[in-house]
Order: sequence, then structure tokens, then C-alpha cells
Amino acid sequence: MSMRRLPFRLPRSARWALTSTVMLAAPQALAASSCPQPELTECSNVEYRASACGQEYDGYCQGLMETEWKVRYESAPTRTAIIPKSLGGGVATVAVQDRPVVTSTFEGSDETVVGQIQRGQVLARKGYKNLTEVEKAYAEQRKGWDDNETLARSCQEYVHEKHYDYSRFEQEAGQFGDDYRALFTAAYGSEGIAERTLFSKDGEKLPPLWDGDTRVEKNAYFRFEPGEYPKGTQAYTFSTEAALKANNPEGRKWVAPTDGWHLSMSEALSETPDDVLNDSQQRQEKFTALLGRRDAVYLQWQRASEALKARDFDTAELDAQTAERLYALDKAIEVSLVRADKEGCLTTEKTTACDWSPRRYKAMVDAVMVPRREADLGVCLTLTGNDFGAESFVRNADRLKIEGLDQGDYTRSPQMLQHYLRTFATWLAQQPEPVQPATMTKRHAQDVSAGGYAGSNDFGGGYSLRAGWEVTTPGTAFTGNWCDTNASVSSELTLYANVFSPVRTELAHLEGRAFTEPSAVRVQVGARLLGYSIFTYDHSQPTRFTFVQSTPFVDQDAVSASTTFMVWFIPVTVKGGLSAEVGIRTTLGGAVTRDCTQNLIALDLIGNVGPYAIANGFADVGIGVPGLRVGVRGELVILDFNLPLEGNVGIALSNASHPTNPNTLFLSLGLNLDMTMKSLGGKLSLFGELLFLKAEFPIVSWTGVGTSQRLFSDQYYLPLAQLY
Repeated sequence: MSMRRLPFRLPRSARWALTSTVMLAAPQALAASSCPQPELTECSNVEYRASACGQEYDGYCQGLMETEWKVRYESAPTRTAIIPKSLGGGVATVAVQDRPVVTSTFEGSDETVVGQIQRGQVLARKGYKNLTEVEKAYAEQRKGWDDNETLARSCQEYVHEKHYDYSRFEQEAGQFGDDYRALFTAAYGSEGIAERTLFSKDGEKLPPLWDGDTRVEKNAYFRFEPGEYPKGTQAYTFSTEAALKANNPEGRKWVAPTDGWHLSMSEALSETPDDVLNDSQQRQEKFTALLGRRDAVYLQWQRASEALKARDFDTAELDAQTAERLYALDKAIEVSLVRADKEGCLTTEKTTACDWSPRRYKAMVDAVMVPRREADLGVCLTLTGNDFGAESFVRNADRLKIEGLDQGDYTRSPQMLQHYLRTFATWLAQQPEPVQPATMTKRHAQDVSAGGYAGSNDFGGGYSLRAGWEVTTPGTAFTGNWCDTNASVSSELTLYANVFSPVRTELAHLEGRAFTEPSAVRVQVGARLLGYSIFTYDHSQPTRFTFVQSTPFVDQDAVSASTTFMVWFIPVTVKGGLSAEVGIRTTLGGAVTRDCTQNLIALDLIGNVGPYAIANGFADVGIGVPGLRVGVRGELVILDFNLPLEGNVGIALSNASHPTNPNTLFLSLGLNLDMTMKSLGGKLSLFGELLFLKAEFPIVSWTGVGTSQRLFSDQYYLPLAQLY
């Protein structure tokens, strides 16, 4: 970054003395000038400073700006912060100019707890003022939940009321933004969640945050263990001392956390600035994500390899692609471990700044409470379809004629609804065919769709997804025409983003589909990045075949825009952008044969489709006025998304010796759809230094929250006729 600077810097005391001298002398010294004496606004303007008049008044302007900068600095709150390398790096005291959230967009994501958390916390972040219409509606909805006693009229309300004390604390914690220390302090306060028993809205005790038995790592680097590779492929060799230190069973199972442990760690590290602690935790979260990506690649290979080998397919291509991906990930993992070792993170001899932070406290609480509530929300949505209307089964359970559900309306309290869901789920698991719980009808398909958006006019991101399977037999009324049965599996994911503008741009679209045709299996795979096709595959084949693809596509500057930020009274141009990695891991194919003279079909469809995308925000700063040094620091995750659909659909004739259904067409169905998502987490800040005083100006900051959940799991083996 190129900056105009004074040719040399005097000692601080001398510069302050000269400032007032120059300002007093300038009017007399320049009395004969044709240029009028500039105001602060002109002195802060880069175009004016480059003009002839600006050059003439350069010394005067510099003194005027430094005086005003000192006034602003002394009246602003301060904190200890890590400084951008462009300003010398290290840790220093900085003044902070808060930037309240004004423009915000949080919508959708009703299928996840993440959506509820974000939509609730932004209300508190904005002090329940200046809300958008969508936010006003959600605030009214939350008020309605609180006024509704213990009744539930949606799955989201049920989860809120079942975890009532925690849910209320979490929403109000939104007021702290990314101030993790303030959140930690509030957690131990009179309205907090630490060192107390939490209750549901109907007075039931909630399980404690920490069970006292589950042990966690000393820090995230001790999660490392060298992973496996496909047999016969070249594995990465971890050769550094850092990898040896990190692969430590003791460090991996270091402590069973409690409220007291968190408090003691906070006290032990009280001399270390929170910015240093939280910065280490942020790097560890990136490392954990790297480990997670490696685990996902290997797990998806295992499942795809098993499916192919069971059908006598050659897995050499799949093995080679997987090994190449694992090798690159392992190399990145070792680079991170070497850095961690240099920072002293890989010792078990003492407590280090890598071992705890207020940010880690929040992450550990989320790791307990998000899965608990996702499980409750997922079961409720599956079994009720979120239908709590007057004629719904959840309010008329006696119509189901299921033992244990004889109370009629089970929405009157969280405890009653939990009983309904557990009893209904147990009954459904015993059914031999797929049933749509909300209507109690047999189903021939599973179709999941969802979407959401989160952020502001500075940075934001959203998604839409659709995935599922379908088995169809032609005819408006079923006539047993098995020969014409078809099947399909599909998964698609679209990501959107905005940078320094409310306008949303399609960042990526990824889709994969396999389906049967009259005499072939067809596979379609496509990927778009910023509206441009970067990969297309569309092929059908009458004989058994499979298609394997797992190449990622990377764009380091996928979306960019610029805007002007005020560094107190000085305008500075900031460029913002997104870097993206997208891809779709696919193992698709199969075979189909039909004998319509005997009304028979043999169908085998392999459906492993895994679209994924990672989008991160970044910012760069342009040239400012002379004397002002500026830099940007921080990282921002817009979205990190993975949507693997894995399994198969098959139809085959049972043999003559089948114990119950000989010579019968059977449907075998084994498909799972999972979703892993992290949305809107991190911070980007603009730093300025004039003379020797530094200040921080946040561009964007969000705390971020992630989730992993199974959207559906269909595992059935039944006579095909039983589906109708």
C-alpha cells in the first residue's frame, strides 16, 4: 500500500509543539496567498490536498488534522487491540468508534435454530429500534410467544419454550455484538446461565450445560490425528515436530469443562488482552474447520466406495481424486500446526493464550446448546410439518389411534408436546413403509427445500437448497404397471452475497441429479460461479455406469465493490470483496432394465451428491490524505455450506425362496441428507493512525453461529406394491 508521508518524523513532543506554532503562523505567513485558508473538511479531502492550494497549506492542514484527531481520540473509549501489519503490527491501545447496525437483513432459515438465533439477536443488537418490517414482525412474533403462556403454535415456539431460560438469555446477548467478554460477564450475572439451573417455560429443569463427564481438548490443535487414505494411494507424511506434539491423547482429552473451570481459566489469563485470546480462538476455529473438511472428504469417499464396490465398479478414479484432495488438506493442516507450535500452543506443561478465551466460551456453549435445539426442531418439523392448526394431528392426537396419545391437544405445554413427538416417532419407526406424518398418507418421495439470508448492506449472504428422492409409477390411479417405474435423486444449492450494496448477486449454483429413463440412467451435474458455467456434465447410458467428480473451483475475488468510510472526520475509500471456493462431489450412476412383457423392472440408482461452498469477506483500503496511515484487519465468514445427499434407490425381484414375499418386486431405499452450515461470523475493522494515536473503526462484525443437522433419513426395504 502506497501512502504519502512526511519526509521524516520528529519526536512526539516536538511535533505537538510545532502543531500549534504552524497553525498560528500560517494565516500571517500565507496572507499574500491567492488560496483561501481551508477548513477541516477541505484538509481531510484527498483531492484538495493534492491540489495547488492543498500543497500551499500542507503544513497548516496537517496541524489542523492532528489537533482534531487528538480531541477525538481523547474523548473516545479505548481498548487493547491487535494492530494491522501495515501499521506496524503488535498490540496497542486504540480508540474505538462504534458503528451501530442500521441496515440489516435476517430472513428465512426457519428449518434451523441458526435462523432463530440470528433473527432474535439482531433485535437486541439494534436495541429494538429502527427495525426493518421483517424484524418488526419477528419481534411481534417473539412477544406473542412470551404472552402465550405455555401454548405452542409452531415448532420454533416449541423449541423457544422448551429451552426458555437459555433462549431469553441468548436473544438479549445479541446486544453485545462481538464483545465476547461482555457476553461472558453477563453469563455469570444475575440473569445469566452460569452456576444456576435453567428451566423450560412450563417449569421443567433443563439438562446442565456441562455434564461433568465429556472431556474436551486443551486447545483445538490437539484435535489433530493423522487421517487415513484410500488403499493404494499416496498419503501425505506429517514430518514436523509440531505434528508429533499435536497428536497427543492427553491433550485431546484434557478437561471436563464446568462453569468453575471457565471462570478459573478467565482469571488465569486475565493479564492477556482479550483481542489476543480471541484472535487465537479464531485461528483455531479455522483449523477445526480444516479438520472437518478433511473428515467430510474421507467419509464421503468411504460411502461412495462401498456403493461402487458392492456393484463391482472400479474405484480407481474415485480413490485418486479423493487422495489428491486429502493430500492438499493434510498439507494445509501441517502448516497450521507449525504456526501453532511457534506460538507456544502445543505444550501441555502450562496454560497458554491458546487454551481459553471469551470467544471459546461462547463456542463451547453453542456446541452444546445448538445441537440440543436442532434435534428438537428437526423432529418437530418432520412429525408435524409445522402444522399447528385447529385440525392438525398434534391438536387432535386421539384421531391417530396410537397407544399413549389419548390427550387430544398436545400443544398446551413443551412437556406435553415432547411426549407427543417421542411417542409418534416411536410408532412411525415401526411402520414398514414411508409415511407422511402430517397427513398420515404413504409417500413416494422426499423433497426438502429451504433458504435464508443474513447480513447488512455492507456484507451479507444467503442460500437456497433443494434435495430429495422420488419413485414414480405412471397413471392417475395405480394399476400395478411396475415396468414403467422410475426413480430419481437430486441435490442443488445456490448461494447469494452482497458487498457494500443491498443488491444480491448469485455467487454460485451447484446441482447434481441421477434419474432413470425408459432404457438408460441419466446423470446431470452443473456448476455456475457468478452466473458463468464452470462445469457441465449431462450423460445417459443404457448399461451400468458411474460418474465421479470432486474438483473444487476457487475464485479469490468473486465479488467486489468499494465505498467510503469516515475515519472520524476523514473519508477513506475501502474496497470490499469475497473469495469463494465451491464444488460438488458426485458419485452418480447405476443401471436399469425393463421387461414389460412380464411387468418387471430392475433398477439401481447410486445417489451421492455433495454440493459445498465457502465464501469469505475481505477488505482493502485505498490511499488516504497525507499523514494518515490506514490499514484493515480481520476475517469474515459469509457462508460455509455443505449439503451431502448419500445413498441409493433400488428395485429388484426377490428370489423364489424369500420367506414372506417370493418372486416379488422389492424397493430398497437408503438415503440421508445432511446439512452443515456456518453463517456470518467474524469482523473487519479499519484502523487509522495520525501522528502517533491509533483508532479502530469497525466495518462489519457478527458473532457467527454454525449447525450440523440431518434433514432426512429414509431407510426402507419393502414390496414395491406396499408403497401404493
